[in-house]
Amino acid sequence: MGVSKFVDQLAEAVALSGNRAVVRVSAVYEPAGGSGAKVFPPTYPSRDGAPYVRESRLIDGKPREDVVLDSVASQANRAEEALLRARRSGLIEIPLMELRHSGEIGVVLTSLEWPHRYADAYLRDSLLGGARFDRTDLGRSLQAASAADASSLYRHDPGSLVFGAWNSHRKGRQQKFPRVYSSEVVGWDPVVGARNAGRLDPLNLVGAARRNGDDWEFLPVGEKIKGEKFSEIGHGNVAPNPQHGGVTISSASRSATLSMAGLDRIGFGDVSVEAAVAARTVLAAYALVADRLAFGGASMWLRSGCELVLTDERLEWVGRGGTVERFELATDHAIEVLQVAVDRANKAGMAWSTETVELTPTPSLAKAIEFSLTRVTTVED
Repeated sequence: MGVSKFVDQLAEAVALSGNRAVVRVSAVYEPAGGSGAKVFPPTYPSRDGAPYVRESRLIDGKPREDVVLDSVASQANRAEEALLRARRSGLIEIPLMELRHSGEIGVVLTSLEWPHRYADAYLRDSLLGGARFDRTDLGRSLQAASAADASSLYRHDPGSLVFGAWNSHRKGRQQKFPRVYSSEVVGWDPVVGARNAGRLDPLNLVGAARRNGDDWEFLPVGEKIKGEKFSEIGHGNVAPNPQHGGVTISSASRSATLSMAGLDRIGFGDVSVEAAVAARTVLAAYALVADRLAFGGASMWLRSGCELVLTDERLEWVGRGGTVERFELATDHAIEVLQVAVDRANKAGMAWSTETVELTPTPSLAKAIEFSLTRVTTVED
């Protein structure tokens, strides 16, 4: 199918004309290590053994056990990361806000990385042209965005409309934008494994250590001085101890959806119907290009010990009455679809901003960033 014709289909669907209601992606994967190889799901606090999210879902009317390998929120973050890489490499032109801190350690955070997107505290605590962002014209327009008129978000942060955002860090009206695109990865028929983790010191160092700032003082074994175990500073042997052991699965599935009815709920003020449809078509294309950039490859790397190889994938329109219409959309074609949709929206008066909005942190945020990066030692699990 040609790019223009597919954009026509998207426009018809977001206008709720015809039978097409949802774009659905159904993909099947196997562990990179093959049958019987372990995969490691994300871990969460647990009171009943392995710290994984396990549940039972109805498949063809029968319950089937699964384990969550990547949540909806995590998949959205991966899609945003893929969009950011594509923008930085010049593959696509999309709106972006960028917070830069120039200190002992330079930091750059973008609107595709802020946890709460347009509603994030990093944006609230930033400066635009020397003024607090929320007090600038752009800041006020974003805070005024609503389901009835989301024009400012469309032009400057469409990801908030596609992946969802909740303005929970500001007082007063806390606007919520529900996600219109979602994706999730689960593993089927999980069998929880076991493992022990330890460390063998090649020199078998023994003794203890007394910290002195960034340095430490050696304490011989048996010396009656309070110190720290060698293992706490990275030396000495560590006896094996039980750790979460991953799972074996029969297969993994990724299920993603893009809702046309959800897009229809996003308004753009008093613009014409043609302009509103053009803008919603851009948002649909934005979601699809994010999906293809992030998950359109031959494999999916979720975390250490959890890489999945694609064995089958279906992209399809789901319509009224449960009708299914399969289509193909390669990553390069998805990029073309986005560009054609953007060009049409420009002609309809719904151009978005592709110039990077450059921000700096407030003095308080700058101090917090500097302290966290240079003065505090953190431990990451």
